[in-house]
Amino acid sequence: MAKNLLLFLIAALLQACSHYSKHQIVEADASGNAREVIAYLEELIEKDNSNYQIYFQRAKIYYELEDYQKALTDIQKSLELSPTDQESYLLLSQIYNQLNNTEESINAALQAEQRGFRNYELYKLLSLNYLTIGEVDNAEKSIDRLLEFSYTAENLSLKGDIYLELKDTATAINSYNESMKLDKRLSRPYQSLYNIYKHKDSLLAESFIDSYLKVNPENRDFLLLKSHELTQRQEYDSALEMYKRARYSEDGRTSILNKVAQLYFSSAKYDTALFESRKSLSIDSVNNREAVLLSARSLDKLRDYDMSKLYYEALVQQDSTDVIALEELS
Repeated sequence: MAKNLLLFLIAALLQACSHYSKHQIVEADASGNAREVIAYLEELIEKDNSNYQIYFQRAKIYYELEDYQKALTDIQKSLELSPTDQESYLLLSQIYNQLNNTEESINAALQAEQRGFRNYELYKLLSLNYLTIGEVDNAEKSIDRLLEFSYTAENLSLKGDIYLELKDTATAINSYNESMKLDKRLSRPYQSLYNIYKHKDSLLAESFIDSYLKVNPENRDFLLLKSHELTQRQEYDSALEMYKRARYSEDGRTSILNKVAQLYFSSAKYDTALFESRKSLSIDSVNNREAVLLSARSLDKLRDYDMSKLYYEALVQQDSTDVIALEELS
């Protein structure tokens, strides 16, 4: 269908030599056959390299393919041919955003706005980018415009982030709460409220973790947060259950394996603590002092003193000022 539509547009262009609608081209959906559509657009450029709409469409396809450098080249050519096109500036802003060129992304979005363009994507880009560079006043103005277009849970959560940067915690909390009312499955506001309260009221902070786990009980990030809170209360068995639910062994991070090993050690399960710490060392045996120390301590508890001594000596050899290793080795 997409191929036939594009072929029809090509034929119409060649016969009439007239400018056709950019939106008609966009309707020629490139999903599933993007490379074929790009090839057709290249044929169009060979026939007429003065039509900005063709470059715009190819830039759009390259953007969807995450080939941002080629997308940038094409959209710049599109703007060279038509310097006032609003949508081209928006796409330019999106491309710069993906290339982590925040200021250029803002400038391109403002160019689109100055030419009369107003939509959800424009103000979302401006809100996020102003927040990234610390211009929170401009971020606040942009998020207000964004919410006029789209009053969603995600945008309310973004508003909360902006007001946190403005040090207006009360408004931020209200925005996060409104966000949760609109969409209970969006994790960001729960995480943000947890971060706000974790040093002030740990039980209230933990309640946001529990609330989200009721909605999404298998969310790994929240299971790990819950395990942290349980560890702080020395509820080691419960914390280990959370790690198991989070499928910690699939995580691949030594920091997670070390925390699990420490929990087993604190629960006097020294064999398992040794197993987990050695698993951590199999991932990183060079910059993993915590796993070496846990292995040494576990071996000591298991009365394998000679092997324990080797681990301690390895720590001292790596750092002769390692006070803990020196003391425990003694």
